[in-house]
Amino acid sequence: MQYRTIGKTGLRVSEIGFGCGNNAVLMVKASYEDQVKAVRHALDLGINYFDTAFAYGLGKSEENLGRILNELKTPAVISTKIRLEADALSDIKTATLREIEAGLGRLQKDYVDLIQLHTRVVTERQQDKRFGMIPGDILGRSGVLEGFKTMRDKGKVGYFGFTGLGDPAALHEIVDSGEFHSFQAYYNLLNPSAGYSVAQKFGALDYRLLIDRAADKGMGVAVIRVLAAGALTSSSKAGGGSSPEPLSAGSDYPLDVQRAEKLKAALGVEGRAMTQTAIRFGLMNPKVSTVLVGFSNTTHIDEAVACSGAGALSNDQISKVRDLWKTDFGKLG
Repeated sequence: MQYRTIGKTGLRVSEIGFGCGNNAVLMVKASYEDQVKAVRHALDLGINYFDTAFAYGLGKSEENLGRILNELKTPAVISTKIRLEADALSDIKTATLREIEAGLGRLQKDYVDLIQLHTRVVTERQQDKRFGMIPGDILGRSGVLEGFKTMRDKGKVGYFGFTGLGDPAALHEIVDSGEFHSFQAYYNLLNPSAGYSVAQKFGALDYRLLIDRAADKGMGVAVIRVLAAGALTSSSKAGGGSSPEPLSAGSDYPLDVQRAEKLKAALGVEGRAMTQTAIRFGLMNPKVSTVLVGFSNTTHIDEAVACSGAGALSNDQISKVRDLWKTDFGKLG
């Protein structure tokens, strides 16, 4: 296992991070015995970064992860996330403190290395759309950031991050504030716009090189959805997640499956080779600190860990992928 540093934090984390989310179901719905087996196996292979959130199983992921890590007594870097909804707007800082304390309780921890905002960041709230927080809610007086700083001063959190979903302009504003230490980037072979320039007609949301922007601010980057919710695996029909809305605009799962089929044909890869190609793509960006992968079993862990140190995609492969970003992906979108 290779290791990288999260921005300027000094935290050394495995290139492959253990994603404890809903899609892979392991840390939410599997038996406790299977969960212990998977976490122990990941630790044995060098994975030391675990990412969880209240939203994953309404706290089940946090509870299971905390219990297992306490039982195994193995040091690990832990990130958890809080999701604030509209009812928090009357007192954002207090809501932030409350949610962090609740997360620590579920994890059975007095401290976490990284606390992150899990709520979408938008330029303007709209009643008919999924709730999002505007930059003022996060950066303003008595906002999320003030809550994070208070918990840091109390010795309960180390560093601050946010999930990079919502409106790109608003996400860039949060990055430009210089107040955050890391963010989670939506970045994969089907939507590379956080790390590559894409054409104006590109069919998915353009994050406008947000990874580069964050790196310029000394921030770390954790890649999410590197497998596009399963579209970039050997069993794409089983993917898609549980949400009726796409995590990122323009990346509806049926569309991503079509994009993935074109990608597989262009690169001549199938099955496990496709999964590992997708993970290696995430890792080949030197500004990425870790690639989060959700696991359903220990075999998936083995496949992901094998990508660490496996090298970048070839120039020919990247050339073929770039052609798709310019043409066919735009048509599908």
